[in-house]
Amino acid sequence: MAMGADDNPILERIEKVLAELSKTISTPPIPPNADVVAAIEATAPSAPAASIAAARLNVAMGWIRSRACRDRAFGDDLFFDPAWSILLELYVHHRQRTATSITSLCLAAKVPPSTGLRWVALLEKRGLVIREADPFDKRKSYAQLTPEAIARVERALDDTIDSNRQLGIECVRMVN
Repeated sequence: MAMGADDNPILERIEKVLAELSKTISTPPIPPNADVVAAIEATAPSAPAASIAAARLNVAMGWIRSRACRDRAFGDDLFFDPAWSILLELYVHHRQRTATSITSLCLAAKVPPSTGLRWVALLEKRGLVIREADPFDKRKSYAQLTPEAIARVERALDDTIDSNRQLGIECVRMVN
């Protein structure tokens, strides 16, 4: 996909935000494999390797959108993968540096609250999710990914980028 002259300010803004984010994120970055870097650079040759985080976020958001399209086409009762839906939603919140309550997480992942709570508890037991109580409202709690979960989701996203490259599928335009 060719980058136009109008896209440069957006790309510069994305690079600046990514640079600031990389300074504040406490988890060490996952070194991407060479194929993922090549796929990202082939799509946007002027993009630095720091754009890998943006590419991963873009793939995660694309995955969520494509699942919504699939559900519209077939109905939302045919396919059901609550653990992956929850992990993807939490990854997007992690990258956007926003908190998400368990209630909001269940809505976003399109799972009933009782099912969502069971899956969050299982993910917590497996060391993939941390649950924290709201200090001001004891009825509310928040969820976030553990560093291990972030690394594992990012490996899955990198594999998706690499698979798309091998299939000749161009990366979709980055979400701003």
